Amino acid sequence: MFKRILVGYDGSLHARKAIELALDLAQRYTAAVTAVAVAHIPDFADTRDEINGALQDAEKFFGGPLQQAAKRAAQMDVALETRVVPGHPADVLVRLAEAEDCDLIVVGARGLSGVKRYLMGSVSEAVVRHAHCPVLVVKG
Repeated sequence: MFKRILVGYDGSLHARKAIELALDLAQRYTAAVTAVAVAHIPDFADTRDEINGALQDAEKFFGGPLQQAAKRAAQMDVALETRVVPGHPADVLVRLAEAEDCDLIVVGARGLSGVKRYLMGSVSEAVVRHAHCPVLVVKG
């Protein structure tokens, strides 16, 4: 049923639950998993060095959590690729899933209140709305 699973992963509690579920599904269906951490790049970056610096900072920040996910995948004998990609989380996940012909996107949900969701937006909600494939939202 699933051959390629994409999971949004930032190391948070909700993301850890999402990666666990994605790895479990991958093990059951002999699927490959790609864990993506999305780096926020300043909207008004002045130079390429500023953009590269932000990406390097994100790679350092997400490095530990992505390594932990890779160790867990190895324990479960699941193929896992990890990436740090610049952009907006929902946009990156939707575009990457389509470009790589993923069968499923797995994301964690923080369970924001109505007001906070309105003000901040919801990554999981945007992914569900725009994805070309099924989306599994893992609630904390």
